[in-house]
Amino acid sequence: MTLAASRMPYVSLLPYRTQEGELRDPVVPEVAALIDRGVARALEILPFDAGGDVFIAAARPESEEVQALMRGLDVKVRLCRADAQELEQAQDRVDREFGRFGQLAVAMGRLRPRDLLSALDEQARLGGRLGAVLVRRGALTPFDVAQVMARQSRLPFVDLLAGDGVTASPREAWDLMPEAFWRERSVVPVDRLEGRLVVAAVETDPGVASDLGRAFPGEVRVFPTGRRDVQAALHRRYGQEYLSRSRSELLELRPEDSARALLSRGQKILLAFLAGLLAVSLLRLPLLTAIVLNTLSQVAYMILTLFKLWIFRRPAAARVEMEVAEDDLAALDEASLPPYTVFVPLRSETSVLPVLTQALQSLDYPKDRLDVKLLLEEDDPETIAAVSRAGLPGFIEMVVLPAADPRTKPKACNYGLQDARGDYVVIYDAEDIPDPLQLKKAIVAFRKAGPDVGCVQAKLSFFNKEQNLLTRWFTTEYAMWFGLMLPGLQESGMPIPLGGTSNHLRADVLREIGAWDPYNVTEDADLGVRLHKAGYRTVIVDSETLEEANSDFVNWVRQRSRWVKGYVQTWLVHMRHPLRLWRELGPRGFLGFQAMVAGTPFTFLMNPLYWLMTTAWFLASWGAVQQVFPSWLYYMGMLNLLLGSFMFAYLNMVAAYRRGDDELVKYAVFAPLYWGLMSVAAAKALIQIFTRPSHWEKTEHGLTEGRENTRAA
Repeated sequence: MTLAASRMPYVSLLPYRTQEGELRDPVVPEVAALIDRGVARALEILPFDAGGDVFIAAARPESEEVQALMRGLDVKVRLCRADAQELEQAQDRVDREFGRFGQLAVAMGRLRPRDLLSALDEQARLGGRLGAVLVRRGALTPFDVAQVMARQSRLPFVDLLAGDGVTASPREAWDLMPEAFWRERSVVPVDRLEGRLVVAAVETDPGVASDLGRAFPGEVRVFPTGRRDVQAALHRRYGQEYLSRSRSELLELRPEDSARALLSRGQKILLAFLAGLLAVSLLRLPLLTAIVLNTLSQVAYMILTLFKLWIFRRPAAARVEMEVAEDDLAALDEASLPPYTVFVPLRSETSVLPVLTQALQSLDYPKDRLDVKLLLEEDDPETIAAVSRAGLPGFIEMVVLPAADPRTKPKACNYGLQDARGDYVVIYDAEDIPDPLQLKKAIVAFRKAGPDVGCVQAKLSFFNKEQNLLTRWFTTEYAMWFGLMLPGLQESGMPIPLGGTSNHLRADVLREIGAWDPYNVTEDADLGVRLHKAGYRTVIVDSETLEEANSDFVNWVRQRSRWVKGYVQTWLVHMRHPLRLWRELGPRGFLGFQAMVAGTPFTFLMNPLYWLMTTAWFLASWGAVQQVFPSWLYYMGMLNLLLGSFMFAYLNMVAAYRRGDDELVKYAVFAPLYWGLMSVAAAKALIQIFTRPSHWEKTEHGLTEGRENTRAA
């Protein structure tokens, strides 16, 4: 276009051809929406775009009304003169296009023009639907989007949430189609008369009416409604079915992999036989039995020590976890990023809500493709009320589960999975502060690693590591576990017991293997084993999530005893058919499973026994200790004590140093004292495995001193 060299430049509003021969219109409806359409017609003015700058063309630019309007605009624009006839033709072109979503939202008074322009710019860069972009930016609510879509399609809007609850619909209408149809298509029936069926849908897809027409002989009308209206209606109608599925899907799909029953019939018989054999042996040959048990224990302890040395051989020398470079992230086409579901189970977590909200908003991922679900239980009114008052952004929704046993995190995640829209799923705890780039790094890792990868595990560490001695020990332990142990298992091709959070999973694979076991209190470790059994690998990615380390001893014991109990559960479940497990995991995987899942609680339980025996011998030269330790076994035990203690203390020091926590290295020297605390938790777990196997010991969060420091982290 050509601007005349005059005090008030002249602009032509006629369409023109570019040098490439493309026909282009200088008048863009989205820009024209800067000024109300009625005002623009009355004043004979029209905003337009010229190479990225916004101008206003006016047939009478000198008029007082136009000048007053210019002074009142909150957007920087330049005024130009235009031919009145060309301007009127341009107005007509805009009006013909005015059925588009953005302009209609402005015309309805739901959206400010400048918010539309910035949202369109984001949409051009990142892709996605305009309505979702506007919701993510807080410019519109999901309810607004649904109403604008209703006006756009010239259909009545259905408010399912009017009044005190969700509008009820006749059961016979629901029965026309299976639950999966209503859920997957985001449609719910509203009314069914003799010759007409009315349904409400998030998107008025013609295919919905066509599909329903095959089940209903009369007229089918599809009216728009809000996404949360549909979700509330679905949970009201199918809530108990969703609950039942969240508790029983794995049990029905692979009952042998479910921890619903702790011991199988065969295991009960074997356990009774071994208990009887042990009792008879202790009565008939007590000393020989004690020596045999001691020998088996010492041999197992040495094998576990040598196994872990072998596992650490590679990650202790060089990093083997997958690193995602800046170039990999820069090469991502953000417009093509898939939807991603984030689960955050909450119970009595009101104190950490501000930190949680900030962490979720900081995730560097297109928010219109983020499906964040806060999973709450209906008998936790305090947290429900706090979330309702929090004014959460549109990409975060609250899902309230019916109150029912088992009260476990995996059951809550199974419930949320039924309505998850993401191609990928990740779990975060309420106090987690993930790396803002973690979702993108997980996408890159999945694409680089290949189709046989079912899970990408990020690393975990703590933001309150310096709070007290317990948090320092906890941090060095996590540095060793996520920096050396899990990468070593990955490198060796063995099953990886996943961390409790920040495990990114392919949604299709998760559904294929029956999702999480709601009766296993370390569902993460169990899921890692089942992924390996199904032929899927887990890779560790060099991205970190900060959590709150337990700073209270009692709270720490509750958490650690649950973990140990869950490892025992997982071992018992998967050892119901040892030969089948050998075939599924392979020889190396089977041995790794024994060492990690059985060996971890075994060492915790055996340590205090041998410490007690050693102390008794030194203090009282107790002869019974000498009797069960022949000289050859004595030297093996001494080697276990020295090699094991030195190795694990040293590896904790290496892990802390490699992570950059130099100030924690000196505390790793005293790691054996921390193992004593683990043995206390293991003893509690051993009792609970028979008394309360599926009881979830709730970990209290929000104990960190200095909440402002937590927010800064």
